[in-house]
Amino acid sequence: MIEKTDAEELEPLLWGIARPALTWALHFIFVYAALSATCAERAVVSYTTAAIAIGLATVVALVVAGWRLFRSKRTEFHIAARWTTVISLVAIVFSASPVLLAPACG
Repeated sequence: MIEKTDAEELEPLLWGIARPALTWALHFIFVYAALSATCAERAVVSYTTAAIAIGLATVVALVVAGWRLFRSKRTEFHIAARWTTVISLVAIVFSASPVLLAPACG
């Protein structure tokens, strides 16, 4: 059964919904910038350095986005936060997939 949410619980729940999506957006920007800095004509960093940085950023983003995935409450906001978290975790993995699937620029 779905419970109703009190007004004082609303702000943390809204952050619980927004945090995974914001984490994914920041991760996406970081991956795009790191690959652009690596694969441009004037490479700023080596591909190995970028791949390691993207790997570490992916692990951090997965932890930050999935921090509150398992909640016991069953309110509408907790369910929305759970779905947003799951979708964001999948998006973070797919954002990092060019590094895993394409071992070099090109």
